[in-house]
Amino acid sequence: MKLIHFQAPPIFTNTYFYYDADTLDACIIDPSGGIDKIMVMIRENMLKLKYILLTHGHYDHIGGVEELKSLTGAEVLAHKDEAELLIQPKWNMSKVGTGKEISIICDRLLEDGEVIELGKGRLSVIHTPGHTAGGACFYDKEGGILFSGDTLFRGTFGRYDLPTADSNALFASIKEKLLTLPSSVKVLPGHESATTIGQEKKTNPVAGM
Repeated sequence: MKLIHFQAPPIFTNTYFYYDADTLDACIIDPSGGIDKIMVMIRENMLKLKYILLTHGHYDHIGGVEELKSLTGAEVLAHKDEAELLIQPKWNMSKVGTGKEISIICDRLLEDGEVIELGKGRLSVIHTPGHTAGGACFYDKEGGILFSGDTLFRGTFGRYDLPTADSNALFASIKEKLLTLPSSVKVLPGHESATTIGQEKKTNPVAGM
């Protein structure tokens, strides 16, 4: 599996292409915008974009979804508990954050533990409620990579003062579902820099709770 990481204006959320180098079957995780740049990357790498994966539904992670789906036909996937937040602009805060209302209807709603296939690659869905009710991480066990969205950051964690958030659920998700993964796993978050599970076991305040 291969990875392309980039940020696009005006929001500069971490966005990721993840794809099978042989089949070129690809997904994109949390496209916030920069569709022109995204389409150039698809053409230059000859990618077959199958899925738009959403770790959660906040405006800074979904701003490019509708246009990208229209241009590529890729399916939009998110955890089933995120469906209402994605639909409701008031909850996903799109009007405040972007000046326009965004309402996303997923093509497929995911279950905890479900596996998304990309050629020979496999991404497992880990439901991690807390930052939002339907927050999810995507885990490549073989590749040792976790796309953590806004659940787990380097040395910290996501906010829990927004619609559908829950601090107890967030801390439980991190401690019981993420910090139990192998220490070697590389963590690719929705914002800021990458880390590892091993580093977070040592330094993240949730580890000591």
